Amino acid sequence: MDGARLRVLLVEDDDDNRELMAEVLESAGFLVTAVESGAEGLRRFRQEPVDLILTDFGLPGTGGLELARSVKAIAPRVPVVVVTGYSEHGDLERARGHEVDEVLLKPVDPDALAGALTELIHRTR
Repeated sequence: MDGARLRVLLVEDDDDNRELMAEVLESAGFLVTAVESGAEGLRRFRQEPVDLILTDFGLPGTGGLELARSVKAIAPRVPVVVVTGYSEHGDLERARGHEVDEVLLKPVDPDALAGALTELIHRTR
């Protein structure tokens, strides 16, 4: 399956990571809106419908987990995927299955990224 017509809001503060993930997802057919902060991500989420949120955990200001909680309070059925460089983090693990639908560890395999998101979107619908 590909990401044709599936809308992803990508929230990543690192320019290189944001550009790489956006390119990978766009080449798989996803429609990507990429922003660099949790606050901007929440603002865009309120303005534009999306099928999935892909966010970095360690964002300055409004972090990825706080963004996930806000998204789920507004639209509980929208899947939220958090990308993190931390292999163990108590808050993130406790949030899995509630505010966070999936956790991907950095470095994220670009070949597996689009497939993982497509599978999650279809599984949660």
